Amino acid sequence: MRTPLMASLLFLMMSAPARAAVPAGFVETNYSSTSLTPATGMAWAPDGSGRLFVTLKNGVVRTVAMKDGVLETQPGTSTLVTRTFATEPSVHTNSECGLIGIAFDPNYVVNRYVYFFVTVSASEQRIVRYTDANGTGIARTEVVTRLPTTGNNHDGGGLGFGPDGKLYWAIGDLGNGSGVDADLTSLAAKMSRANLDGTPANDNPFNDGVGPNNEYIWARGLRNPFTFTFQPTTGLLWVNGVGDRYEQVFVVSRRSHAGYNDYENNQPVGNDYLTPVIKYRTNTIDSSTVTATGAVRSGGITTFTTASPHGFRKGEKLTLEGVGDASFNGEFYVASANNAPTTTTFTVAQPGLPDTTSGGGTVTTQALGGSITGGVFYDATLFPPEYRGNYFFGDYNSAQVTRATLAADNSVATVDEWGTGFSANVDMSVGPDGALYALGYTNGVVRRVTPTATGQKLVVSGLNLRLMEGGRAAFTVRLAQAPSAPVTVSVARAMGGSEDLRVLGGGTLTFSPANWSVPQVVVLEAVEDADVEPDVATFTVASEGLTTESVVATTIDNNSTRLVLSTRRLVVPEGGTATFDVSLSLRPSSNVTVTVASTQGDPDLTVASASTLSFTTSNWNTPQTVTLQASQDADNVDGTATITLAIPGLDARTLEAVEADDEPLQPTISSTPVTTAGVGIEYRYDVEAVGRPQPTYSLEGAVPQGMSIDATTGLITWTPSAAGTVDVHVRATNGVSPDAEQSFTITAEAEMGEPDAGTDAGTETPDAGTETPDAGTETPDAGTETPDAGTETPDAGTETPDAGTETPDAGTETPDAGTGTLDAGTGTPDAGTNNPLPEDDSGCGCGAAPVAPLAWLALVALATRRKRSRAS
Repeated sequence: MRTPLMASLLFLMMSAPARAAVPAGFVETNYSSTSLTPATGMAWAPDGSGRLFVTLKNGVVRTVAMKDGVLETQPGTSTLVTRTFATEPSVHTNSECGLIGIAFDPNYVVNRYVYFFVTVSASEQRIVRYTDANGTGIARTEVVTRLPTTGNNHDGGGLGFGPDGKLYWAIGDLGNGSGVDADLTSLAAKMSRANLDGTPANDNPFNDGVGPNNEYIWARGLRNPFTFTFQPTTGLLWVNGVGDRYEQVFVVSRRSHAGYNDYENNQPVGNDYLTPVIKYRTNTIDSSTVTATGAVRSGGITTFTTASPHGFRKGEKLTLEGVGDASFNGEFYVASANNAPTTTTFTVAQPGLPDTTSGGGTVTTQALGGSITGGVFYDATLFPPEYRGNYFFGDYNSAQVTRATLAADNSVATVDEWGTGFSANVDMSVGPDGALYALGYTNGVVRRVTPTATGQKLVVSGLNLRLMEGGRAAFTVRLAQAPSAPVTVSVARAMGGSEDLRVLGGGTLTFSPANWSVPQVVVLEAVEDADVEPDVATFTVASEGLTTESVVATTIDNNSTRLVLSTRRLVVPEGGTATFDVSLSLRPSSNVTVTVASTQGDPDLTVASASTLSFTTSNWNTPQTVTLQASQDADNVDGTATITLAIPGLDARTLEAVEADDEPLQPTISSTPVTTAGVGIEYRYDVEAVGRPQPTYSLEGAVPQGMSIDATTGLITWTPSAAGTVDVHVRATNGVSPDAEQSFTITAEAEMGEPDAGTDAGTETPDAGTETPDAGTETPDAGTETPDAGTETPDAGTETPDAGTETPDAGTETPDAGTGTLDAGTGTPDAGTNNPLPEDDSGCGCGAAPVAPLAWLALVALATRRKRSRAS
């Protein structure tokens, strides 16, 4: 029987979430679903279908579809109708781990590929791909494997496709300083870049072939790049970096160095170092003193000089107070400031005021939060014109949304708090209806922000498109308000645009008083051509009496010839041979020669035949066979070697060759058991063992009721029916003595608030901090138990992954766990080191007062803990 306190708290938790506050002229509508928690990210399907994909920390991907122009809800409520797209089979959810990234293939309209970034164990993360088959994810394929993690925090998870059609992802320093500064061997603290098949892009800046560098690295020095996005108009990569002392937004390019862990907002100039284009102090503000004569106004521009380096950035909003001449006081945006870390001057615009000199006083920055989350560029026409191209981003700690406007040169012009009360905000996106959407992590809330009054106009979402050559892309059109009569809209390529781009569908659209708010889809197509230059065309969206809108489409050229391998990993029996095939992706402009050689690793693995291959303009797509051999040796180890294939000046690929030793090897269990479970929730533990021949698995002794193990794979499944503990004994055997055994105890919990199986809850320590917490910000201990986010077990799907798909791996060693203190987050970024919070598994170890949903969760956990004490 629940206590009255528990019942009251549960009612409050299930009540409609509090509304956010947005500027005058805008309105916020919130939707919610208990099936959307804990949410880590969202993205709209780019086919115009009106489906919002939401990733959940526990490995589930859900979709919410539009119906009649708005998100579909249960009749008469704001409760969203959600559907399961896919469920990852193995997810490690401790701290910031889990399913934490999503991106759509640049040719999704044709191939239906959706990519996800997922932590699969305490030592590995992967990028996987599903095919969207009528709303269900099938044909799961592992694209990149062996990405680093220590199973705790700063895992990154940002995922996306650039204007070059390459796959980008970001990983932080793993919470222990891995991969920082000049380390080019680890993918930790890096932005990485790959081809669509997961192989390293040959033109990556640190690609040294068989040298020590990791070939995937694109940029470095990133502490916790939780999210990133590509600017639609320019294709530039904007990365939101969660900081230790500063939250920073970087515009990252090839070879860039964001400076961590030596620099935060004080990066030196030169040597590829980046300074942030936007920054704010983690959980507090910056303050500087103006020198005695440090306020000089001339021609409406005022130059201020501070007593010490200030670190202000162009567009940053400042408050000046106490200057001797009060005409210098007020709120201003930085008009210019040198990026050097020693800079003590900056300018602001004060037009219409007389030239004069003064000094003294203080200058302070805005308090924007302490844990920067997802950002998005507004690329639609529903908002007023001045909002086009603006950059919006959230902050988990402050629950604020910040708006940055850009100048004509693409530099930041202004940075302002724009909305408040966006509790537990982790991601933002622009929908096919032109609205701005925000996603809550712990509360299952999707917020939709729209203007209150727009007047009649064409609402176009997706003003800047990039299409794979030979592929398609889509944008959407609707009306801003109901018309009195049917409205016809035409879409056509403007004069001067490339004829290789054309309208494939939706050239004429009709809107009525009944369907005016439902986005209709326009599909563009890019035909193949022989050149290597991107094609560009502008498409006009027009209707009589309404302002014409424009969509700019740019192709992603894919005319580079690349090596195609039939496999990326080949097992060669000791004393025997094995083969793989090689061909080219495209017809070369002239004949090419491919060299094949063992470049690293076990010398027993060699190229037996076809060390040189010749491809012509006629046989380029005919596979040629390479044979590898493994010499007999006396050891009992499976040797490995790197086989490098290269076309000088054009492309290079590597293959991992593995010698399959033929000496018997006793089994050894290498996996760590999952020791927690929830009553009524399926428990899964995949026992992993090595041995020769391959071991089989069994449960020994008194087997818990309903528990089973797959003899071939070692997967244990079990659904506890009651709370308590059970002892489990596993045996792996292959006929070579001794067998491997593993014994452990599983604790099954019936109370709400227990973590899901496999989640290490409440065992981490927030960043200790280097700042003194502000008085009055201490929050009562929320306990260490978190209410279960829901007990529905999603359908894992029925599609079997393609067994013939080989997966590139990132080639990184598992990093040392180190001794650094780890954040206590559960999938949201940490909040730096200011004002650390008490432990709470409901969110990140964010160093500021928690937002409302976290407070309710804390109270429920506290009530649950007290109830247990009385029961005991």
